[in-house]
Amino acid sequence: MLSMNLFIFGANWYNHGDESAIRSMIDEIREIYPKSIIKIEFNQSGVCIPYRDIEVISGFTIPAKRHRLIDYLKYEYSVFTNWKHVLLDQTNYNKYLAFINAVQWCDYAIYAPGGPSFGDIYKQYYLVEMMHILHRYNKHYFFYAPSMGPFTKNRKRIKSALENSDFICLRESISKKYLRDLGVEKEAVVTLDSAFQHPFDANIERTKLDKYPGLENFISDAKCVGITITDLRWHDNKRMFDREKRIKESFEYLVKYLCDHGYRVLFIPQLFGKDNDAEYMKKFAINDCCQIVSQDEDCYFQQFVISKLYAVVGMRYHSNIFSAKEGTPFVSVAYEQKMSGFMDKAGFSQYCLSINDLNSENLLEKFKLMEEHYDEYKADLNKKRENFIAESHKTTEKLFERFQAHGLV
Repeated sequence: MLSMNLFIFGANWYNHGDESAIRSMIDEIREIYPKSIIKIEFNQSGVCIPYRDIEVISGFTIPAKRHRLIDYLKYEYSVFTNWKHVLLDQTNYNKYLAFINAVQWCDYAIYAPGGPSFGDIYKQYYLVEMMHILHRYNKHYFFYAPSMGPFTKNRKRIKSALENSDFICLRESISKKYLRDLGVEKEAVVTLDSAFQHPFDANIERTKLDKYPGLENFISDAKCVGITITDLRWHDNKRMFDREKRIKESFEYLVKYLCDHGYRVLFIPQLFGKDNDAEYMKKFAINDCCQIVSQDEDCYFQQFVISKLYAVVGMRYHSNIFSAKEGTPFVSVAYEQKMSGFMDKAGFSQYCLSINDLNSENLLEKFKLMEEHYDEYKADLNKKRENFIAESHKTTEKLFERFQAHGLV
């Protein structure tokens, strides 16, 4: 079996959702191509991943034109001339060189699965530059089912970066619409979130559960509802900030309702490492009917725990993806297209609440709707699980087809 040098770029970490999508991708690739050598670039610095043989590099950044025009022009000059002198700070220069070395080294590049980092929402300008660098070095790159868009700025260069790619897989149809609005004619296939395709080892995860006395009884002795909440203060769209009060009021109301009606509540933090949402969710734990999962346990442990719950109410996208994967009924609160897009495709839009419509009454109404149709919903989820897995795995199948087309395997 031939060895390949694979370079994954545009990845995010410190979020169990991003972790699950990336690890599923890597684990699926290595099942078929165990000799592949991988390097991965993260948009954050200092990332530590559970793969000792994968080299991690931190991505370079570029200044926004409107803030530092002179530095931007210096950057543009260096990128489109001799590639040797990025006239920014030394740390960023070293990151840039590490990225160039990885590009030169790789046989194939993969844009990591994740949220809509590529587009207007998070304004991560360097991603399009990374793609143009790959193209300049004649390297093929593959979009491994991310969300992306919308695109209202830098449209010409973004369109070029998309059309220069080897293949585009997206995880929901709203992102595909953004590509069409941009005028991208290259084929884009809608598959499903990467996290669906790779199973966890139940024996390993059960051993982890044993470290937390009482947790297994807590989640199995009564109807236990998993909850993820975020105040959205981290979000790059500052208009999200005005939702914070409604988020707080809505989930306080729901938690009180659940505790008053004999449910238990398990908060499931999605951020870990440098980031933390456990402390925020602890504020909603009103009494001993509430517990919180350790944020230090990984994405596979969270999937294992969610598989044992009665239901989930999730603001965080991947807590709902984990629920769909494990056949646990859930209510989602959608603040980006990645959630509403999945719910539309899966046929569960009636259990999805837009962040614009979030209030105490609407959130409880969605929960009661889920309760009313619980058996039907659960049966539908279990019926569709295999389809979710198969749809997700189509991304990997398309990737392997591209390996073969380029004579890499």
